[in-house]
Amino acid sequence: MYTLEASSMFFHPYKTPEIFAAMHSAGLDSVEFWMETPEFWMAGARIDELLEEKKRYPHLFPLAMHAPIFDLNPCSFNPKVAALSADCTIDCIEMLEALGGGIVTIHPGKRTAKRPVTYLDKERFHQYLGRLSEVSGKNVIIALENMPPAVNAHITTAPEMREVLDEYSWLSFTFDYAHAQAAGDPFSFIELCSDRMVNIHASLGRSGAMHSPLAGTAEGDALKTVLKDIGYTGRVTYEFEDLNFGELNLLDRTEILAEETRWYRG
Repeated sequence: MYTLEASSMFFHPYKTPEIFAAMHSAGLDSVEFWMETPEFWMAGARIDELLEEKKRYPHLFPLAMHAPIFDLNPCSFNPKVAALSADCTIDCIEMLEALGGGIVTIHPGKRTAKRPVTYLDKERFHQYLGRLSEVSGKNVIIALENMPPAVNAHITTAPEMREVLDEYSWLSFTFDYAHAQAAGDPFSFIELCSDRMVNIHASLGRSGAMHSPLAGTAEGDALKTVLKDIGYTGRVTYEFEDLNFGELNLLDRTEILAEETRWYRG
């Protein structure tokens, strides 16, 4: 069976102890903790907060983490932004290493202008991976996520992802199912890249309901069937957009995750 976890961003207004208590109460196996979870990030992103949660909930560790992406872009034509993007990713990797290891998901970046990606953008992307290769190979798995289609997006198709994975033997794959649904051929990623897949961002990818729960949907049933067929035993991360639900308190959010967990295990 795969490891069930949820993104900390579903608890956008809450503090770290509340987030971990909710994940535990929802019956999850682990957490994908975004380094940019607002209360954590704006308080200085102190590792001692996460070390305290490891003491309280050792069964939720090792964590997955998501590297910082807001206001950042490793393919930026501004070299200072590109360098800072790499620095922040490395900070996240080193934090997870200090917590005992796990999986860090990274984004491939995009062309700064809303125009098709060029060889220069791809070169910046490879420079970014070059920086990350310097800290790979310890206790942290670095996994690249596929992006939703956009004129300036990078790595939106399975062949693009496969090409990068073939070039970088140390790199793994986080499959974003909602992004792949938006691209129109979601299971091509599993057909071409499942050998390197270590995490799945699992949510609905319908227009108007992007990043909603999969329980009870045809898309959810299809994903569960495919994962059973390939014998997947990695992580499945609920990546839900809380704004899709209207007003939610902490208990509401916990029950939404618990319901999704019951569905996966049912």
